[in-house]
Amino acid sequence: MPGRFVSRIMHELVRTRDWVVAGYIRKWIVIGSLIGVVAGLGSLLLYIAIDFFTNTMLFGISGFLPPPTGVAIPSIRFPSTPFGMYLIPVSTTLGGLVSGVLVYGLAPEAEGHGTDAAIEAFHFRKGIIRRRIPPIKLLASAVTIGSGGSAGREGPVAQIASGFGSMIADLFKMDEKDRRTALAAGIGAGIGSIFMAPLGGALLSTEVLYRRDFEVEALIPSIIASVTGYSIFGYFFNYRPLFTISNVPVGFYHPEALILYTIIGAVTGLLGILYVMTFYGIKSRFQRLKRLPRFVRPALGGLLVGIAGIEFPQVLGLGYGWVQLLLSGKLSVFSELALPPLVVIAILILLKIVCTSLSIGSGGSGGVYAPGIVIGSFTGAVMFILFHTLFPYLSIADVVIVSMISFTGSVTKAPISIMIMGTEMTGGYALFLPLMLATVVSYFISGTKYSIYSSQVLDRAHSPAHQSEYERPLMDYIQVSEALERNVISASYDTTVAGAKRLLEQIGGKGIVVTANGAVEGFVTKEMLLNSPQTAELDEICLKNVPSIEPNKSLHAAFNLLVEKGANIVAVAEDGKVHGIVTMEDIAKAYNRKISDNGS
Repeated sequence: MPGRFVSRIMHELVRTRDWVVAGYIRKWIVIGSLIGVVAGLGSLLLYIAIDFFTNTMLFGISGFLPPPTGVAIPSIRFPSTPFGMYLIPVSTTLGGLVSGVLVYGLAPEAEGHGTDAAIEAFHFRKGIIRRRIPPIKLLASAVTIGSGGSAGREGPVAQIASGFGSMIADLFKMDEKDRRTALAAGIGAGIGSIFMAPLGGALLSTEVLYRRDFEVEALIPSIIASVTGYSIFGYFFNYRPLFTISNVPVGFYHPEALILYTIIGAVTGLLGILYVMTFYGIKSRFQRLKRLPRFVRPALGGLLVGIAGIEFPQVLGLGYGWVQLLLSGKLSVFSELALPPLVVIAILILLKIVCTSLSIGSGGSGGVYAPGIVIGSFTGAVMFILFHTLFPYLSIADVVIVSMISFTGSVTKAPISIMIMGTEMTGGYALFLPLMLATVVSYFISGTKYSIYSSQVLDRAHSPAHQSEYERPLMDYIQVSEALERNVISASYDTTVAGAKRLLEQIGGKGIVVTANGAVEGFVTKEMLLNSPQTAELDEICLKNVPSIEPNKSLHAAFNLLVEKGANIVAVAEDGKVHGIVTMEDIAKAYNRKISDNGS
């Protein structure tokens, strides 16, 4: 009895699963919502974990606590004694070591920045992500960031949600195409949730997979998943934007300011190239450290980041609090070593690039998008200080927002979605025109070569996910001349049957192509000549409506002609000269010869 009851339940579950996946709308409402729930809860769990490890490791060991996110004017907690800052490398090294042990001991795919791993799974792994990766990625990233490593939280949550998308696609017995779509929806839901930017996140999932294209099929599932995830995560933060702009007017009111925004686009584009080159250069150097165990390399990276953080703590952790201070105009907190803010922030741009490359390129776990926001913000602060006297009507928030979005748009190769996300994260909707200009300039200056996501492909035609859609049939590569039956002759339409017989006896051949004024009129076989009156003309007995084709055309074109016309023969002619005929049998023989040649 209990066995029958369980069997009945399993039967109903299978029926429900089949019913869900049978319809497009209900399939993605259900699957997208489930992915969104995991993305929202995963974002919340990652947020709590990072906060926990920040307090127990970075603050617990050194006494330094970076400025928090989501506060109009965040406070900074420094150690009670100067010696405390020298303990920062202890925290970052320990965090790197713990992260290395977790990743390389349990799930090596969880190393590095998670968004790129999800992109790779979409294109090259049929949308498959191992189920153990999301929890390992969450824990390793929380330790890396919480200990002071320079990394972001968007990559981990993108891999968490995309990994669940892959898993749920398998549970619902979805095909490879739907699994890839579910994975992409997970990317959008994760990023849309953690950045409080549901529309931008949904668009990003379609754009970030390519350097110059979109995965349009993923848009609707991503919107459903992103809205669901944002609704859950945002509930705990009153749906506030990631950054607060208060008492600082932002907007576009002066057309001449477009000159500065164009310069910002050019500068952030060049810095984007530097960021990508530095990141993959340092990553390559760590990969060449063969004598150093892989799990130890993140500890070395953490040590170097910690040393830099002693004098420049702005490079540690997420860095969002420092961005908030810039948006609030608090430049004075960037005075270090008796240097003016301009010099300090310029140094921080380069240090943040290097420290992010060390934290993640060494094998640590975390995202590269959030450091891009910080680097772009520092760049905007420098540009504001340099050009403020020429453009006194611009606030520092104006320049910082445009700079941070144009920089991230260039390195991610996702300018449209990044612009949308930028307005959602800051509420700076009035800056949309400057954002468009600077981001497009930055995107084109950095070019398609320099992307922080190495697994991106140029467009859909270069993705294994769409290979079958763009793959040309083998018959497209075979010319008609290679399948030609040349053992035929041509004769005018008014030639008699008797005359045609004599031609065949003199020249030989399997049949006659009948022509009229140089154009193909029809075809006559030997059998047709034998069974026809001697005085009849070929025009009276020939097969009519025989299509013709040029010898340099593809075999595929000849095949299509035979199918469309319902013919058995296609005449091969060019400039009034008949070269022969092609039949279905000839096409099959040429096709098989080509396959044999390719295989040998």
